[in-house]
Amino acid sequence: MMVVSGRGAVDPQLLALLNDTHCTCLKGPLLDTKVSLLNLTEHFNPLDAEATLVCRLLDSFSECILFYHCNRSSLNDCNTHLESLDRLCLETSSSSSTLVVVTNASAIPPRNMQAISAAHFWRLCYQVLSSKAPAGRTTAPDAELFAIRLGVSKATSMDIECIILITDSLDSVRRSVDSSVHSGQVHSLAVCSAL
Repeated sequence: MMVVSGRGAVDPQLLALLNDTHCTCLKGPLLDTKVSLLNLTEHFNPLDAEATLVCRLLDSFSECILFYHCNRSSLNDCNTHLESLDRLCLETSSSSSTLVVVTNASAIPPRNMQAISAAHFWRLCYQVLSSKAPAGRTTAPDAELFAIRLGVSKATSMDIECIILITDSLDSVRRSVDSSVHSGQVHSLAVCSAL
């Protein structure tokens, strides 16, 4: 006699037909299965208190989070931006409490392959760590957001005071510190929690 329906749920009508011996034999494994499924399932609440606009990092710490936009259409602007990034990295490279994190992601256009997200960590002019992870079948902006999550999560686990994040997706960086409802919100919540 089958007690579990095709959907994987226990059928109460079939349980009523079992005798006491069968009920005793099945009760333990069914309860164990229910408990283990609850432990394996990750619960996500999009309306969590952390996701409210009041808790946005940009609202609370606007003086600590800075964005530098680069006009890619002008070669002169790109060169000026690269020079300013070089100066910033050289100035901060003398401090052991500063970590430069470079993130990127690659999403292959034929949707049959997974995107890869990567983060490289530099301290005192030396690469100290590199982290790569598959982002799954996702869009390029979400893969970039996952790369930022990788970088920030690892960086906050180190003994540092300042994180310089370099990436080619300014929109993903802005979304990473915005915990409101959007695609890839789970990555933004992880970044906000880490910071």
